[in-house]
Amino acid sequence: MTTAIKHNFYLPIRTEDMLREFIRVSFGVVVPDQKVCDDHTTPWQAFCDAYFARSPVSVWKASRGFGGKSFLLALLGLVEAVTLGADVNVLGASGEQSGRVLTHMQSFWNYKNAPRTLLTSTVTRETRMTNGARVAALMASQASVRGPHPQRLRMDEIDEMRIDILDAALGQSMSNNNIPAQTVMSSTHQYGDGTMTDILRRASDRGWPVHQWCWKETS
Repeated sequence: MTTAIKHNFYLPIRTEDMLREFIRVSFGVVVPDQKVCDDHTTPWQAFCDAYFARSPVSVWKASRGFGGKSFLLALLGLVEAVTLGADVNVLGASGEQSGRVLTHMQSFWNYKNAPRTLLTSTVTRETRMTNGARVAALMASQASVRGPHPQRLRMDEIDEMRIDILDAALGQSMSNNNIPAQTVMSSTHQYGDGTMTDILRRASDRGWPVHQWCWKETS
């Protein structure tokens, strides 16, 4: 059954073109989709692969500051909550990093066409909506990541995250209410023997897609 929402969009969103237009109209954002470097993908391709859950786990690799990873994760989580009614957990390498993603989300709500009628409550680290969706920023601790089981898990700057915290968090996402589970692990790659190196190795072994882009794709 489809549900009408503001701006004459209908749920569920099934195509990339419809998703692109919803984001543009509702939040004033156009996600870059022009590949420049031969071995790179585009932010839009990474976004769509995660939104449509084309693989259960995906990895995003881009530079800090110029890659726009936190901005893109925030947009992804918000759009999933609004259009899918998904529960979304945001986990950064620190509480500050998680909070930064939520700050981006709050800025999207300020856009003139944002569907603010969906909001029921917003506190420092959690937003709830009338469609049942919940977006929460988690602290990078064992107790925090072992609790909830959302459909979508978005992890930011994992190269700064302890591997045991990340492994515990990987057990969070769970399909529910016809929303498939999907996890994104996003980061720069700074340390040769760090968490991102381990995850890139796992991605190669397990067939997880790795989406990499640079400032040329974001500009």
